[in-house]
Amino acid sequence: MPEKLLKIKLIIPLPISINKLYINQYVYDPKTKKWIPTGKRIMSEEGKKLKEQIQLETIKQLQSQEWDYEWTKTNYIYQDCYIYMNRAGRDDNNIFKLLNDSLEKVVYDNDSRVLTRTQRILIDSENPRVELIISQVPFRGIFDNEEQMRQFEERCRTCRRYKNNCSILKKAKEGRIQKEIDEKLNCKEYKKKKG
Repeated sequence: MPEKLLKIKLIIPLPISINKLYINQYVYDPKTKKWIPTGKRIMSEEGKKLKEQIQLETIKQLQSQEWDYEWTKTNYIYQDCYIYMNRAGRDDNNIFKLLNDSLEKVVYDNDSRVLTRTQRILIDSENPRVELIISQVPFRGIFDNEEQMRQFEERCRTCRRYKNNCSILKKAKEGRIQKEIDEKLNCKEYKKKKG
């Protein structure tokens, strides 16, 4: 983990709502000479163009900022959003599908590790956009921060289970709650090494 938590700022176009992002797919049936729905939903042309625009703009802005993409493969990030809607009454939750899909594999590895937080919604019909502050989270697994995790692991090194790749430690680093670790982060299975 870096000594300081990294943070970037992006200003991207306002994504379209999920209602406009996907359309029903149709195929032509030569027998009936009609277009029939397949039951599949596909991304609209408008959605594809906007996704590409968001990605290109993001790549351009990332060039002048320090960010660690590899870090996002195993850790969570905060994505604080300041949304400037084009009109009143839009639902911010409807824009996150395209927003997060567009930033996946560009800013972060997988959007399942993104903790999205809307900080403010304003109306700017002249310049609708989303301003993002994306930052590394301080917590690691069940631990509040890197130091707390290091202290826990340091004690683990003196336990008999440690040399056998202790599953309790591994799960704690993954953020799994276990009955073997109490609310004060003491491992109930700890057994001091002999000698």
